[in-house]
Amino acid sequence: MKGYLLFLLFTGLTFMLTAQTNPGKVKRQVGIIMGNVLDAKSGKALGFASVDLSRAADTIKKIHATADKNGSFEFTGLSFGYYRLSIDAVGFRKTNLDSIHLRAERYDFNLGDIKLNDAAVALDEIVVYAEKPLIENKDDKITYNVGESALSSGSSASELLKNMPLVNNDPDGKILLKGKEPKILIDDKPTDLTAQQLQDLLESMPGSSIEKIEIMTSPPPQYATETGGVINIVTKKGRIGWMGKVTASAGTRNEGSFAGNASYRNKQWSFNVNAGEVSSTVTGNNYSRRQNMYKDSSNYLYTTGDYKNKNQRPNFRFQADYDLNKRGIFNFSYQGNLNIYDNVSHTTYENLNRAKKLYKASHRTNGSDGTGYNHGINISYTHRGKNPAAFVRFIASGNIGKNNNDLNYFQQFLNPNYRPTGIDSTQAQLFDTYNRSGSIRLDYHKPLRSNGDNFSTGATFQQYDSHNSLNTSFLRKSDSVFVPNELLSNDFWLRQGIFTVRAGFSFLFPGQIRFSAGAQAEHTHTMFNFVKGNIADITNNYWNVLPNITIRKEFNRMLNTSLTYRSTIRRPGIGEMNPNITYSDPYNTRFGNPYLQPSLSDNFNWMLGWIRGKYYINTSIGYNKVRDVINSIRTLAGGGKTQTTWLNIADRQEYDASIFGGLTVSRMFRINGSIVYTYNQYSDKEKKMYRYRDGGTFLASINYTFTPSNVLNFEGNARFNNFADPQGRSRSSLNMNLGVQRKFFDRRLVVSMNVIDPFTTQEYTTYTYGPNFNIESINSSHSRNYRVTVSYQLNKVVQKSVMSDKQKQTMLDKLKKK
Repeated sequence: MKGYLLFLLFTGLTFMLTAQTNPGKVKRQVGIIMGNVLDAKSGKALGFASVDLSRAADTIKKIHATADKNGSFEFTGLSFGYYRLSIDAVGFRKTNLDSIHLRAERYDFNLGDIKLNDAAVALDEIVVYAEKPLIENKDDKITYNVGESALSSGSSASELLKNMPLVNNDPDGKILLKGKEPKILIDDKPTDLTAQQLQDLLESMPGSSIEKIEIMTSPPPQYATETGGVINIVTKKGRIGWMGKVTASAGTRNEGSFAGNASYRNKQWSFNVNAGEVSSTVTGNNYSRRQNMYKDSSNYLYTTGDYKNKNQRPNFRFQADYDLNKRGIFNFSYQGNLNIYDNVSHTTYENLNRAKKLYKASHRTNGSDGTGYNHGINISYTHRGKNPAAFVRFIASGNIGKNNNDLNYFQQFLNPNYRPTGIDSTQAQLFDTYNRSGSIRLDYHKPLRSNGDNFSTGATFQQYDSHNSLNTSFLRKSDSVFVPNELLSNDFWLRQGIFTVRAGFSFLFPGQIRFSAGAQAEHTHTMFNFVKGNIADITNNYWNVLPNITIRKEFNRMLNTSLTYRSTIRRPGIGEMNPNITYSDPYNTRFGNPYLQPSLSDNFNWMLGWIRGKYYINTSIGYNKVRDVINSIRTLAGGGKTQTTWLNIADRQEYDASIFGGLTVSRMFRINGSIVYTYNQYSDKEKKMYRYRDGGTFLASINYTFTPSNVLNFEGNARFNNFADPQGRSRSSLNMNLGVQRKFFDRRLVVSMNVIDPFTTQEYTTYTYGPNFNIESINSSHSRNYRVTVSYQLNKVVQKSVMSDKQKQTMLDKLKKK
């Protein structure tokens, strides 16, 4: 009842905030034009430059403003039409920007850096503004030009990604692109972070620091072997001078966060710092119903449980860029994350006979607490040739991390009447994991001719080392001492080195037909060294050559199509190979498989894209032949217990189709959505022997933005997931997020309120089928949340003023003297 009252309060607040705007005026005047004025030679800000804005149809009537000390200016409340911008500064040539078109589908423009040349020539400089659309579909790449929108400053990178087509999340929170995990890049450099570290980074990165977000379902040559495609977040250097911002939020689900951001830029240097902490408490319930089937009988196992997970996640990111000259750029970034957690769960187990009569039961409490950290450094240098399209880029990165997880189990055995039998069991497992990794990457790209032909090549080397120790013990009742269990303990090193070299060409033929082809040779060396344990040392080496071909046809600026073939590789990760046995569930033990082999696939994809004015639409169909599929498999062992591990199960054929698009309904209302469907098909042999099941994965999302004015906006999104695997499927409930945002005090103070899952909780229903068992399980997270966020810009974004007649005359007198 409390939740619904808060939802009504949220709805009331929405209408109150809407009422504060003037609807009649908003419909006519919602346009925004903003930018920065710089010296073209030095790159320094031209503070207090004179800026005039006029309608193309009426150049006499002008709106006057003065840029602030950092060269920034802004015009708001503009009506639709074509505009001309004129900029004057003492000692510089007057510059005019023509053809800025404010209209229903595009009413906000961030012109970025406008560079003025000195007044060596008396003639004015006239520039016809070449507008970038907010969303571009070009060269097998969907680009969201965040920097073109003046409304992006109130969003984070994570929020912006949620508005991208084809992007979704799996039950563990991992980002998915068309149902597969993509490679995440920042400024064309791989992040190499864990899922949680990446989430912390994206949530702390302000939208105002992002120039554009690129989605590449057909990745560029250097990442062509990535199974899930690529998402590239391109940052911008920002304004001249410094900016700072603080943000705090709190929610009804016992969550809170605080973050600060500061950035500075001058002629050659730019710095950006993000720091903060996020704390959260997640509670939920789960239950499962399992039927075990034997040759002459069957029995059942029912479980009911609840859990409570607490996390604290401090994070810090520092990034610096230095322009050595017009061709050389040096970049340094540091990312640090800390995770402190304390989790507890309670589970009741009920064992039933074939008549579903209870014959024994038990109650188990699991505790898990620990701390994990990661420190990552990335250094890169890019040198461009006389033709900016030609470049050499060197990237070096390193990460060190540690995670210690202390697991404690207490199980009390019960009679069929749920009274204690007097027998119980106490166990402890202490996991310690130390990780260190490093990589170097060299990329070279060179245009061959002026018509768009090019050649690219590169090489990479990655080294990953992980030291894992597991100490298992049980409580001896006679003297209350924990006794080590060496048979269930492990201590091992995992070392993996990956070397790749690649080359490729791209040719543009008459009729706007582009042919691209390339290949990557890669060698992987994996080695397990066991200090303690029951497994002999394991070494695995393999070479692969992975080709790729793309044929693309541009019919015009609105219509394009492409046909792609890629050979890709999916290497098993440490979590999938780790042989440590986890006893969190005594009726289902879990462990990794150090003998896993990589999974290779041949991927064929055809795509058709169309974009026109207020709407865009893209469709694709594909076929993938996957060999040695890596998947977690559950099997029935003795005593009514199961075990889950990772296996190379079989080959698989995948048929996929997707459609995504967007529509600008009006100048205030925009909507976009996407649908992805993949059908997995196994051979008759696997389906007969292991009961593997053909099945389809279905992902759908829809979101909207409603912006009645430049200080008020509404946003909402809804998502649905249905994942298929060889042994069944996992289906989510419909997840929703509704939000309203209001800006105050010249938009320096931003107040937001979000309602998350107001009608249903986040829930996954999973069906698992083995040769001799069936399981139905539901995991429900209490995700309903009412969150308030407040952010404050520490310095004024714009200090504009209307010039008086006296000021205008003074400026004219100075120009005449000059």
